[in-house]
Amino acid sequence: MSATYPAPTGRKAIAGPGQFLIGSQGYGAFTTGRFGRDGAETARWASHGAMLVDKNGSASGPELENRLPSRSRFRRLAPDNSLVDGPALTGYYPSYPAMDCEGTAVFWRDGKLLAVDTDLDGHELFAMDDSRAVIGRALLLDEGIVAISLDNEVLVFRTPLGPLAKGPWPCGEANLQGNPLLS
Repeated sequence: MSATYPAPTGRKAIAGPGQFLIGSQGYGAFTTGRFGRDGAETARWASHGAMLVDKNGSASGPELENRLPSRSRFRRLAPDNSLVDGPALTGYYPSYPAMDCEGTAVFWRDGKLLAVDTDLDGHELFAMDDSRAVIGRALLLDEGIVAISLDNEVLVFRTPLGPLAKGPWPCGEANLQGNPLLS
């Protein structure tokens, strides 16, 4: 019989050609690193979350801290290894986010459909009494329609968002999950 040492969980994302992000959370870890094709770390931030990468290579997303009450925020990872604060987030888990063509991220968290624009202003698009702590997925469809998978349900909303970003990584975990892209 054998056992492995406890280790943090993590999220990964494509960060650009030959670059990727790896986040670590748990057992004292709460960081995200950027790595090059050779596996060498080129940057590190004191945050961990469901990151999206915009057309300019800037990473941002909702933090995933296992703590209630939540201290999580929507964060942008700045090039100088600092964090740019967006809105505070209540609750526990967000859905995997998606990004529209204007750089606005959309996701579900704590019974709310939330959008965070490029100025890091938060917008509550819908709210309901729902305390489930599940990780779903946000899909951004044509004409601003957002579909959210939540446990055993799919919620569909008409929003003012634009179409899915045309960059190669506008979806959950910067498209490592193979979300559909517009061509």
